[in-house]
Amino acid sequence: MAETPEAVRKLQNGLEPYIKPREQANYIRRILALHLASHSQDGPLSQPLALAAQRHDNVASATDAKGLHREYLDALRANTAARRQFEDVVQARPGRPELFTTDSSASNPLDERLAILKLQQKRQKLSAVRKYLDQLVDQPAAAPCFLDAEQIFKGAPPPPSVPKEVVNSLVAEKSAAAPDLRSQANQLEKVVLRTKLLLRQEEKLLGEAKARSRNRPDVVSNGAKLEALNATRTELISWIESELGNASAEEPNDETEARTVSEGNPEADQSTIEAGLLEIKQKYARYLESRRNLLSLVSARPRPCAVPDLKPNMPQTTPAVAPPPTNHLLIPYIERLLSLSRNQKALITQKSHLKSTLNKQAEHAYEGLGHLAEESQLLPAYPMKESLRRRSGLMEALTSKKSDVPDISSRIKPWVFASDSAKIANLESVAETLEGGQVALEGSIKALQELEALLGVGESETAKNAEEDEPGEDDVWLATGGAKDKGPRKHTDKPKAPERKPGDIWSSLHGNLGLIGQEDAA
Repeated sequence: MAETPEAVRKLQNGLEPYIKPREQANYIRRILALHLASHSQDGPLSQPLALAAQRHDNVASATDAKGLHREYLDALRANTAARRQFEDVVQARPGRPELFTTDSSASNPLDERLAILKLQQKRQKLSAVRKYLDQLVDQPAAAPCFLDAEQIFKGAPPPPSVPKEVVNSLVAEKSAAAPDLRSQANQLEKVVLRTKLLLRQEEKLLGEAKARSRNRPDVVSNGAKLEALNATRTELISWIESELGNASAEEPNDETEARTVSEGNPEADQSTIEAGLLEIKQKYARYLESRRNLLSLVSARPRPCAVPDLKPNMPQTTPAVAPPPTNHLLIPYIERLLSLSRNQKALITQKSHLKSTLNKQAEHAYEGLGHLAEESQLLPAYPMKESLRRRSGLMEALTSKKSDVPDISSRIKPWVFASDSAKIANLESVAETLEGGQVALEGSIKALQELEALLGVGESETAKNAEEDEPGEDDVWLATGGAKDKGPRKHTDKPKAPERKPGDIWSSLHGNLGLIGQEDAA
């Protein structure tokens, strides 16, 4: 119910651009009428304006048209042909066509009368609505009596009296709309305390009753039962009388309310009030009669009379004492056993449900693994060994004997073995590939070293480093002389060997051709 105003508001907002007041709508109609009259030049309109300059006979050919345009032209041509045929038939029969009248014998006058009455009722309703709408439009909204309840409901029949229970429920609902949390919390605390006190009293009474029952385990006598029944009957009668007294105390309030209603509306129906009083009197008379019958039945209950003992005196024998009943001792255990049996039954049901669900899932998985094994290329490449199958055959036989569910491990083990075998084969192939690459790398390194030795790249670098580290030959006298006499002597300088180019293979032989044989001899 809370969502209805929001939905109505959304609908009103959506329809607001299309809803106009009556004056604005009339104004728009007048403008449109003037606009059409200006286009029609104050003459009668014999045909629609859209077809004013066209004739039905002139229809374009559908050869150039395509799709929906062609279908439209075909339909238009068929329509014009049918219209032309109709005009020809009308011109051939210039007389007034006979009107299709319904058979008077077939029509039912009762149905016609009912239809006329329905139309009259609808007309009356619409006229009443129109009348009051006109009154509302004519009456200003700022008048004090515009929304006066007395003026609105003047002349209307009085509403029926609402029962007191309905009014109280409505008041309770209205008061519950804005609850006081503090008062409710206090009230709940009071209720909790009251229930705790009642529980303690009942526990105390129960303990006393148990103690009395332990002290007196004998069977309760009929006199005690009769006394208990009489006490219960008196308590019940007193409670009924108190309830009737409360009801009779509440009746004057109802009478005062009825009197106020009758004073406010003197034309109220007194027959309903009299009927209600008569019904109450009858109910009370029936109650009194049933009470008298109950009392007479209780008082007329036959009591066991003492039968005189005519048998000769026999020696007294100790009567066999009946064992005390053990129902009150067995009932708690029986209730406990029943609750345990219910719990056990629920557990068994749940276990069977879970077992059936797991069995179904295992069957689906078993079938899926079977289909995958048929389509797989891994299992034929790496089949499982027979030794492993024999080792697990005993366990599979034991599990298959225990249950009818197929063993899913028998389908999973070949996949595990095949995956492990494929992994090991892949690792071996990778190791072999790495080993071959290592051998090829070592060969390539050796070939590079031989090329460097052939090209002399390494020898030139070592020779250059040796020349940088080797000191030049200076004159001994220059070393012992003064600082001014220091300086290299030109005739004692060693001629430098031509520089070797690192990329030239002939640089190692430059200037040393005569020493090739000597180096070999040395």
